Amino acid sequence: MKLTRIDQLLEDAKDTKGRWELTPNRELQYKSDKKDEEFKFKGSIIAAEPDALVISFTERQSDQKVVTRIAKLGGAWRLDPKNRIVFEVEKESGKSDVLTFKGAWQVGPNQEIIYSYDVTNLKTRKKTRQKLVFSGYWDISEDHRLTYWLSGDSNSAFRFRGAFQTKSVLAKKGEIRYQVGVEVNGKQKIQTIALFGKWKLSRSLELAFEIEYDEGQRKAITFGGEYHLDGGRQIIVNLKSKEGDPLGVELIFTKDFFGKDGQAFVRLAKSVEESRVEAGVSFKW
Repeated sequence: MKLTRIDQLLEDAKDTKGRWELTPNRELQYKSDKKDEEFKFKGSIIAAEPDALVISFTERQSDQKVVTRIAKLGGAWRLDPKNRIVFEVEKESGKSDVLTFKGAWQVGPNQEIIYSYDVTNLKTRKKTRQKLVFSGYWDISEDHRLTYWLSGDSNSAFRFRGAFQTKSVLAKKGEIRYQVGVEVNGKQKIQTIALFGKWKLSRSLELAFEIEYDEGQRKAITFGGEYHLDGGRQIIVNLKSKEGDPLGVELIFTKDFFGKDGQAFVRLAKSVEESRVEAGVSFKW
């Protein structure tokens, strides 16, 4: 294939014999493996979509006009073993080109993931701060990892290698803290993912942690659990995954959690006493 246009390169990205790479200045570039293919490409990254990397590029058209355009490169977002964000470019051969985004990411105010990086102007040497925002929702995946799905029907997900920061969580605080080790610019650091929401317990004792995202959208992480009373003063739930495997965390409900409705705690305590198996949860005696 003789490449003549950037459009052709992007449309036939799966069939290309070259390599997609990420420059130290966070630009996307393509290098050909074929001697007769001298086509070169470099574009600026402007956004992340669930299964695509959105870029802008400048080219000279046949009428000599210079135009800037927007395009998408298909693939999937992942985390590597060092909890760094990577983008796997789809290739026809089955082997993906992996673009590693070295640098810091964090959880934003709307529970989204934000990757921040500096771009240097090669002429002025001035640096500007850029960011990629990943929109999605949090859950516990089948392998019991805290997972950030980029959309419901996407192949992209960030599965974090780590553990819950504390083994005992007060339901009233309305938070989950998860600790991971991350490599940032060649150095190892410990980073805490703090998710804020509301613990909810239905009458059938189904347990969920509801998180509010951008524009008021809400989505819940559901848990199984093993319930027991602690001296009648608090109810302790040993959290489990949806598959029933222990997560090594206990959630504590006290009367304060129910606010003015103090009888709700009494009713819940009675329900735990009277129930053995209900709504997929088990009870410890």
